[in-house]
Amino acid sequence: MIKHISILILFLFTSLAANAQDKIKVVSSASIFQDMAMNIGGDKIEAFSIVPIGGDPHLYDPKPSDAQLVKSADIILVNGLTFEGWINKLIDNSGTTANIYTITEGVNVLKSEKYKNAADPHAWMDASNGLKYIENIKAALIEADPDNAAFYIANYEKYRSEITALDEYITVEIKKIPEAKRMLVTSHDAFAYYGKRYNIRLNALKGISTEAETQTSDMVRVAKAIRESGVPAIFIESTINPQVIQQIARDNDVKIGGELFADSIGAEDSEGPTYVKMLRHNTDVIVKALSQNTMTATKIDSDNSANGWLIYLLVGTVMLAALAFAITKFNK
Repeated sequence: MIKHISILILFLFTSLAANAQDKIKVVSSASIFQDMAMNIGGDKIEAFSIVPIGGDPHLYDPKPSDAQLVKSADIILVNGLTFEGWINKLIDNSGTTANIYTITEGVNVLKSEKYKNAADPHAWMDASNGLKYIENIKAALIEADPDNAAFYIANYEKYRSEITALDEYITVEIKKIPEAKRMLVTSHDAFAYYGKRYNIRLNALKGISTEAETQTSDMVRVAKAIRESGVPAIFIESTINPQVIQQIARDNDVKIGGELFADSIGAEDSEGPTYVKMLRHNTDVIVKALSQNTMTATKIDSDNSANGWLIYLLVGTVMLAALAFAITKFNK
């Protein structure tokens, strides 16, 4: 009996291992593209992201395990446009034989106004560009696995409909913001494609990369824009330290409108755990803050609340200790 059970268990594990080996291993540079691949590839692929959710792809420092991941890949999906400045070296050092696809192929790229020959890599922030991304991912999967082409095409068509609807939703929602207050102030310039597509002005402390330090001149420029526009709120980003934006908000008597996703999707329990949901969340937060003066709570609010309670607890403890000491002395 035990022998038969052992054989059955061995058979099950062997079947599972064989099934895993049959799947296409797709490694993406960032979580946004991993999510796109999962929507099209479904259970025919294993999808991974080099930069973990919540990580900053501009500043990422690859680990030895990343080289192993890249080496084992069948397909590697990269954004290009200097988004992942570290990835070519990682790929070269890994010795991978995977096919590498630049999924911004066909996108109408925005050039940097500040740096000559530099491109803005954040093309996915325009949902109509997201359609280009998924078209390129679909083609990559079909090339690697032509036997399942019909499966990938069906998933792609469904996903395309979702993103098309998202693009229309954002267009309608942004129009609810009074034109004078239709300005988005963020930590770094990740929203240029979003702004151009949906007609909202931008003002960011940093450029298209988060590597640069914020300059005093940047803070003066942003403060001036806030005063002139009369916007009631500015916004933090999920992958960037919020301290400077918080200081700008305090100095200019505006509120933090909420937290936006730009270079990464959010965790599974967040408001932006997928590409579609992150752009929808961003839009809802922006519109509520700039048109209704309704601010969306962020992690820094809960951190501040927790710190406040700790301070009250500490003060209360000290006061009780002092009172107990005084009573003891009095009773003597």
